[in-house]
Amino acid sequence: MPLSPVEIAIASLLVAIGSLLQGALGFGLAIFAAPLLFLLEPAFIPGPVLGVAMVISAIIAWRNRAGLALGELASAVIGRMPGMVAAFWLLAAAAQWLLSLLLGTAVLLGVVASLLPGDIAPTRNRLLAAGFLSGFMGTATSVGGPPMALLYQHARGPHIRANLSSYFLIGSTVSLVGMVLLGHFGRAELLMALAVMPGALVGVFLAGYLHRWVDAGRIRPLLLALCALSALAVMADGVWTWA
Repeated sequence: MPLSPVEIAIASLLVAIGSLLQGALGFGLAIFAAPLLFLLEPAFIPGPVLGVAMVISAIIAWRNRAGLALGELASAVIGRMPGMVAAFWLLAAAAQWLLSLLLGTAVLLGVVASLLPGDIAPTRNRLLAAGFLSGFMGTATSVGGPPMALLYQHARGPHIRANLSSYFLIGSTVSLVGMVLLGHFGRAELLMALAVMPGALVGVFLAGYLHRWVDAGRIRPLLLALCALSALAVMADGVWTWA
């Protein structure tokens, strides 16, 4: 659907803020921008947003490539695949509003548990589990970042950004290729993604100036706050769908 200049400007601003969050913390584009873009124009979801996510994830991963741990990334990606399959299976057997409430509650409990003393290290088994939950949540609710972010909350900023962005890059690329093959991403979706891409690039560029401030002991509380907000958003969506 053709967008007016005003709609493009609003969408670009939303994408810029979401990309700024993702560039600074490792995730945040889908949580902040996707619901608002859907209200502005439903056609933004999911194809154009996935296209934008793929590009900015590649930029963020490259910028923080020194912190990338390939073994950790592989474990998370391996866990993601059965999580996606399980979500498709369960969506056919259970109401989506119920899944949204359950998953949102689980993330909130994870945030509360994270406030307890102790350090949660990203071991192989935990990465498999977080990847599974992330794939499940991403497929069932379109918000898949919190499980991975909670696992990396004690890591250094570059390590968080490199691994989360690489994980999202692989996930968005796979999803986008599937949409192209199924005919759900074509010229119209590409043009919408390109229309807001300048805003995304500006957001990622500006995020670089926040790294030192965010990494100075602020990234963990910001990650937990974003996870809590995403959980509440998922639960609100479940209540809205049920009502």
